[in-house]
Amino acid sequence: MDSIDELSDKLLTVLKNYKGKRLFTVAISGIDASGKGYVSKLLQDELEARGYKVVTIAIDPWQNPISIRLQKENAAENFYNNVYRWPHFFDQLIRPLQQKKSILFKTNLIRTDADKYYPFTYHYERPDILLIEGIFLLQEKYLSYYDWKIWIHCSFETGLKRAVKRNAEGLGEKDLIMYYTTHYYPAQRYHFDKDQPAEKADVIFVND
Repeated sequence: MDSIDELSDKLLTVLKNYKGKRLFTVAISGIDASGKGYVSKLLQDELEARGYKVVTIAIDPWQNPISIRLQKENAAENFYNNVYRWPHFFDQLIRPLQQKKSILFKTNLIRTDADKYYPFTYHYERPDILLIEGIFLLQEKYLSYYDWKIWIHCSFETGLKRAVKRNAEGLGEKDLIMYYTTHYYPAQRYHFDKDQPAEKADVIFVND
């Protein structure tokens, strides 16, 4: 699938048949620079145009500091296991929002390009749909948090070209490519072997 309209149709079909009591939650995952944020924004815009109230939460600002997530020893496995503050993300933000369908939560998030923390307030009132976007979301131990799962299909070659072009990390091209080839993409391949994320998704959205 590569149409936002069609993706929205399928999501709303699932939502209309949803019998759960918590806030309907969709995971949007894929490799680094696959376009997760881009697709999430398009999907949110389309759903809101159809009259739904949508919240999108990215997990990236919940990363650990560079000294923790980018260790040289067992680089791929370490990045996979330690890139995010998973328990804090789900316990402090996602689960309360799902259960109460509203939240006012003040926390400190990290600027991943500079390892600097900044204050941030999550404030949402009665959304209809929660979109969570980020890498590694489709691990077995986190699947129970999602009611629908989207995998963004994108090749490593395309992802790397996008990463160099956007350079969200603010690095020189050589250093940026080093991070992607030493940490990020080896960790994604580790994720593929361990979790088979595309197979766990309910739909695959092609963004290559």
